[in-house]
Amino acid sequence: MEWDEVMAVVKRAVDVVAAASPRVGLVLKADIRPGYDGQLTAKVERVEHHLAD
Repeated sequence: MEWDEVMAVVKRAVDVVAAASPRVGLVLKADIRPGYDGQLTAKVERVEHHLAD
């Protein structure tokens, strides 16, 4: 998924909550490292590996 697609999903989620609430809190953190792909999947795999030990 590309950056613009991700932000569109975030915006839609905020809009849905805002329709039901007068206040929306959002914290977004991104760790952007050029040259690294698939790190979210790799992180899950590393955690699963450690849990299996």
